[in-house]
Amino acid sequence: MYEEITVPYGHGTMTVRIPAENLAWVVGPKDVPPVADLPEAVRAAIVSPIGTLRLAGLVARHGTDTVILVDDGTRSTPQRLILPVLLDELNEAGVADGDITVLIARGTHREMSEAECVARYGEGVMARVRVENLSHDPADFVDLGVTPMGVPMFVSRRYLESDLSVAVGNIIPHMYAGWAGGAKMVQPGVTNALTTAKTHLMAGPHVYEILGRVDNPVRREMEQIAVESGLKFIVNVVLNRDGGVVAVVAGDVIAAHRAGVEIARPIYTVDVAERADIVVASSHPADRDLWQGVKPLNNCAMLVRDGGTLVLLLPAPEGIAPDHPQMVELGQTPAGVVWDMVERGEIADGVAAATYLALDQSRRRIDVTMVSEGISASEAARIGLAATRDFDGALAAALARARSGERVSIGVVTHGADIMGRFEKS
Repeated sequence: MYEEITVPYGHGTMTVRIPAENLAWVVGPKDVPPVADLPEAVRAAIVSPIGTLRLAGLVARHGTDTVILVDDGTRSTPQRLILPVLLDELNEAGVADGDITVLIARGTHREMSEAECVARYGEGVMARVRVENLSHDPADFVDLGVTPMGVPMFVSRRYLESDLSVAVGNIIPHMYAGWAGGAKMVQPGVTNALTTAKTHLMAGPHVYEILGRVDNPVRREMEQIAVESGLKFIVNVVLNRDGGVVAVVAGDVIAAHRAGVEIARPIYTVDVAERADIVVASSHPADRDLWQGVKPLNNCAMLVRDGGTLVLLLPAPEGIAPDHPQMVELGQTPAGVVWDMVERGEIADGVAAATYLALDQSRRRIDVTMVSEGISASEAARIGLAATRDFDGALAAALARARSGERVSIGVVTHGADIMGRFEKS
């Protein structure tokens, strides 16, 4: 007897068959109803900001040259639905479309193409205002010194020199920052690779402790950089498991974000009795490559008992880490050696090293098999993982590896990128 469970996989779905006698739990973000009128919800949040002046007051105080920071195609924020409302509200506050630039806060990610921008931000937005990818030219960053913990602050000149800056994103649990949203659109969104490497290296070995903790050293550094660089306003959404907006918060980068986290926390917290021997998890929506997939990999690895197996459904059409090949080059280098290499300046891409160290937290504790069309078994083996296109075979192998003499428990996670676990038993 089998239970059939359908989960997201790329742009479609995958149905997995789990032996009914082994199925312990099926979890994912809560199915909370979306707001009835999204434009009105966005407008209401903007006109009643948390912890700061309304847009008109900020414009009067600072000026009209406006930069809107937006996330790229690796995120689920419904930008094409939010931005038209925000642009209208900026117009009402005295900012003309000609004074507005939408800056894609892509951090160390690749540039978005024109077609990708149209799909993500909408033809109407593209026709109204300038939409630009963050420049990676070193000359386009400004040195603001260092944070109290020694993180260098190199921030986008285009963002920094604007009169008014607004960040639009979404709030989900995040292994590097505790929670996405808020200040994260500045760091790593519009800082350079050196700044991002420092904060990510702070987080990499501690992702198990940071996920879901809003008060943590890395987020404090990110917020220091956002405040120091002058981020004036945020518009953040909370999504349900299907990507529908259930809440909108706007205002101060810290105060409004905290209000959003309190709404998001019960949606993304999954309660299970105990860790399972095997966890089958969809990587959705972080499934473009393994670089993004490390987030669901770690989130869901935390739900697996020591020595168990994670079967991660990860389409990865762009492979392992096309923007950060050094992560693959590190192969299976011990974490201590990687740290020594970082200290000696032997790793050019510190962000790759940080993600490698985050992955290593799980790779050393459990077996990981990816069910993937974009990553071959030989590619996965280079970094100590397994890969196959055969889910049934992957599950059978995991069952064969599991402890004998006891019932093997299997858990299923429907949306692995956006969850954090809470357990009745450790």
